[in-house]
Amino acid sequence: MIKVDEREFQVDVTEVGLDVEFVYKYAERAENYEMQYELGAVYYNQSLTFGTSGTDNTDFKELFRILSTRSSIDKGTGHAVELRTPLGNLIFMMYPNKLSVKLLHCDPGGETWWSGFTVTFIALKPVERW
Repeated sequence: MIKVDEREFQVDVTEVGLDVEFVYKYAERAENYEMQYELGAVYYNQSLTFGTSGTDNTDFKELFRILSTRSSIDKGTGHAVELRTPLGNLIFMMYPNKLSVKLLHCDPGGETWWSGFTVTFIALKPVERW
């Protein structure tokens, strides 16, 4: 289950990746070759892979549609994402950086099932700033 823009989607999350990105105000080597730096902010970027086992195909397609079009909460593609992880319930404002999906099945009636749906989210705001 994942929540995007306050809407819950019954889509299995099969893999969660969390990249912690450190952004420095400056970082340079001193004459003695030691690093001199000042940390500016820390961002949590996520990658999620969704499965089809036990997944409602309608929710799967709607989640793909929402993440691949203009957002209703800002002027770009930003979304409020809520996800349960081993680190607790994470809630972030993020924008999708990349979406990928693979066709799993197409029946004669025209119904399609997809797998390998992966989205990479970039955090809009830092978790911490200095």
